[in-house]
Amino acid sequence: MTGGTSERSRIVPSANVRVSTWLAWSLAALCVAMFVATGALSILAQSAQSPGNWITVSTVRQTSTLVPFLAFPLVGALVAFRRPENSVGWILLADGLLWMILAVTESYSTYGIARSGSVPYPVAIGTIGNQWLWVPTIGLLGIYLILLFPDGKLPSRRWRLLA
Repeated sequence: MTGGTSERSRIVPSANVRVSTWLAWSLAALCVAMFVATGALSILAQSAQSPGNWITVSTVRQTSTLVPFLAFPLVGALVAFRRPENSVGWILLADGLLWMILAVTESYSTYGIARSGSVPYPVAIGTIGNQWLWVPTIGLLGIYLILLFPDGKLPSRRWRLLA
């Protein structure tokens, strides 16, 4: 083995770790931004329905129900940061991203219907989120996270068929 080969093998893993770290924290930040956008759209939809009240108990309750779902991308980013080869962190990140997409499409649709003409295609975007996006969201948790927990590998070869 030449000196250049061993030098390259030391450089490439650190570059992969750097890219995976950047990707994990960027996806987590995107999920937090979508969480904030969901809260803002919920407040705007509530204000459109009852102009006198900007923030009501139902708006706070609706937004606070999403807080536990924000744990998926944050924990996923931590796991992917520490162990980028473990697929559990990436599954949690993907699932958190899907939960936040579901929330923001629902809030977008609610706001678009409450204030007609304010945003384009509110019904279509609400339909996309509510009709089919829940399937991979639940599938990632119900199948892959359970199968791959804790080390990111299947228990044995026999489980490949289910995966």
